[in-house]
Formats: sequence, structure tokens, C-alpha cells
Amino acid sequence: MKDRVAEHNKQMWERLAKAAMNYTRPFGRPPKTKAGMRRFMDPRSRLKGVKLDGARVLGLAAGGGWDPVIFAKLGAQTTVFDISPTQLKDLSVFKDASFDVVWHCHSLVFVDDAVRVLKEVGRVLAPGGTYLLSTMHPTTLRLYGSYKDGRWSPKITYFEDKPVPYTDEWGMTWTLGKKKLVAPTIEFGHRFETIVNGMAAAGMVVDGIWEFSPGDDDDELEPGSDAHLDTLFPAFIEVRGRKLLPGALPTDRRRVPRRAASKKGTSRPRAR
Repeated sequence: MKDRVAEHNKQMWERLAKAAMNYTRPFGRPPKTKAGMRRFMDPRSRLKGVKLDGARVLGLAAGGGWDPVIFAKLGAQTTVFDISPTQLKDLSVFKDASFDVVWHCHSLVFVDDAVRVLKEVGRVLAPGGTYLLSTMHPTTLRLYGSYKDGRWSPKITYFEDKPVPYTDEWGMTWTLGKKKLVAPTIEFGHRFETIVNGMAAAGMVVDGIWEFSPGDDDDELEPGSDAHLDTLFPAFIEVRGRKLLPGALPTDRRRVPRRAASKKGTSRPRAR
């Protein structure tokens, strides 16, 4: 049985790639020094302290930017896995503990079953490895395009696990400079509890959660625009997880004290 969401989004990304839109081609020019390249790829230093030289890195849905190239230039053994949303949920081509770093940018939003993706990430991530996920903020995604009569209203409730609907054609339109292309991808605003609990169930410990917006240089943002909303609510979230080494969590081996004997002439309450 075909995955309807995956098939649709694959077609939309093919359309975007043919038009060379954002996230399908590298943009900008990274610096030539290793320190500069690392800042370019990881401007908020989420991988600070993580050794990349010699590391086995999986770029999950990372084929459209500079990141895989920079990882390779920094000495990492880099693998890119970016063919279709269906394959994001099935990393069975990789053996357990195959990677030291999994770098996963802005694609979980296009997948309906986030927990399945996270389970696979936990399987292929080696003990001691690092997983960095970035995706759309679940609250802000529900608000885009909903501005009316001076306020935003969520298009679906925070607790609904279904695609976030579009309100008009502009919401389906991707822009790059003067280029505009209608490509209505199916998108899901996965909640924090889904992501964090999914990572924990996959054997990872979350040691960082961040909310941010990319920023806009325009001082006169159109009221009600997506850019205006991004100044009020974060556009993205980033979550970092670490795969624990065996035995990293100590077990509580304290001896349970024996129950004291009853003194003569006293009795314990009956169990209910």
C-alpha cells in the first residue's frame, strides 16, 4: 500500500527542485577555513564539542544544501539520505549503530509518523552519538496564514495530529526572489511531547531544546504576514539528543531496609 502523504510530498519536492527553489539547492558561499565552515553550517553551535573529523555522519533529508559538503570537508564520512519522505521512515538499509552524528534539518514536518522516524534514528545512531533535529514550531505552523481582523487564529487545535490546512493559495506558494511556485506540501506540526518522548523511547537523552526565528532585516513588516508572525512566535525548534553509552545511567542498588518488627502490644493497620 502506497503512503499517500509521502507520494504527494515527493511530487511537490520534485516540482520545487526543478524550479531550483529554496532547500533544493545550496545558496550562499561558505568560508574556506574549517572554523568558518563550521560556523556557516552550525551558526548556533548545537554541535559544539562534537568531533567531526573521522565521524560517521548521516545527513537525513540534507541533499539540498551545503551541509553534507561541509561535513565532508571537515573530515567526516558523510552519507546523504534524501530521496523521498517514505524512506525517511525506513532507514533499514543501514545497520544498527552506523553513525556518530545524525543531522536532520526541516523535513520531519513532511512526515505523518514522527515516532517511526525517531525510532529509526535511535537505531542507526551509535552509543555516544549525537542527533540534531530542526523542524517547524508546532504552534506557529498552526497560525501561518490565519490573520484576520487584527488577530491570528489556529487553523487546527494544538492537540490534533493531522495535516495543517492552507487558508489560501498564497499559503501554498514558495518564493525565492521574484520566483513564485505553487507547491502545496502536506505538513504536520509535531508537538514537543511527540518529539521528546519519541527520542526517549528510541534510546536518546534530550539535552537541548531551542526555539528561534531566522530574523528579518525589513523594519516595516506587513501586519499579519508570516514574517510578522515570526517576530512574535518562533518559526522553528531544534532538539538535540545523545545516544547513551551502555551503563551510562546508574541503577539504584541501595538495599531496601527490612521492615521493623512490631513492638509487643501494637499492631499494623490492615491492608485495604
